[in-house]
Amino acid sequence: MKFDVVSVGEALIDFVSAGRDVSLPDVSEFRRAAGGSPANVAVGLARLNAKVAFIGKVGKDAFGAHIVNTFQKNNVDMTGLVQDGNVDTTLVFVSLNSKSIPEFFFFRHGTADTALRSDELPQQQLGDTLILHFSSVALSVEPSRTASLTAAGIARKAGAFISFDPNIRLSLWQDEESCRKEIMDAIAQVDVLKMNEGEWTFLTGKPVESLTQETAAVFFDKGVRVLAVTCGEKGAVLLSRDGLVKCPALPVDVVDTTGAGDAFMSGMLSVICQSLRAGDNLARFDLVRLETMGRWGNVTAALSCTKTGGIPSLPESKQVINLLSML
Repeated sequence: MKFDVVSVGEALIDFVSAGRDVSLPDVSEFRRAAGGSPANVAVGLARLNAKVAFIGKVGKDAFGAHIVNTFQKNNVDMTGLVQDGNVDTTLVFVSLNSKSIPEFFFFRHGTADTALRSDELPQQQLGDTLILHFSSVALSVEPSRTASLTAAGIARKAGAFISFDPNIRLSLWQDEESCRKEIMDAIAQVDVLKMNEGEWTFLTGKPVESLTQETAAVFFDKGVRVLAVTCGEKGAVLLSRDGLVKCPALPVDVVDTTGAGDAFMSGMLSVICQSLRAGDNLARFDLVRLETMGRWGNVTAALSCTKTGGIPSLPESKQVINLLSML
């Protein structure tokens, strides 16, 4: 296989508030950073030494140029990145509360990431990867919804693992019902599923304290092999049909949690990449493998929280390995 991971979806620009504990109407200074959940995961994995490609669309503008430059610096293959002069690059403004938890405001009506079409997908890349990753932001509108689901279907037919992060932003959806339906329908194609505790409650109607193998069966019955639920400072829970492991979070001085979930996903997927490259049979995920995935995810996420922005905060492989060796 040429690629470890092909990531599909939005690449955008985050404007993150320079200070904490301020609401968006009161922010006077922002810092620019390339972002977007699938783009974050692509760069996160590239920094963990995976071979990565990105599929999406940006504008032929200054912000699109910044995203292209960011991918180039991080050795992310951009064969599937479309630069379209007829649309503007998507922008997001982010403020941080006193705990550095972000609030988002999207400038996304008719912008580039929403305009990716199925006929623009690079077929060769989709048939030549171990894992395909996507999220639900692209599912909130056409034609990016059909393009993302088509990409996942092509890769799955070619034998790839499918990874999915709901990454729910309700303001982008017509209503909660359509959001929930589209996400649950997409999960039927998925092998590796990550969500946060709020998304668990939104999709299941249950509090995160109810998380067990039995309550997670709604996802396993759809074909999911691994479920990871991140719980902020409480750590993460990883489940498969073989069992459940709890992975405590690492105590760090938090600067910004923007992209921490994507960092976790990058760390977790890097373990799966290593196993697939080694030819391991991943028909089942035992507790040892789940714990390894959780440790890599938590360490990668913890390091990302010590810096500002999505992509700029993502750690290099040697930083993750050094911290893991100290645990």
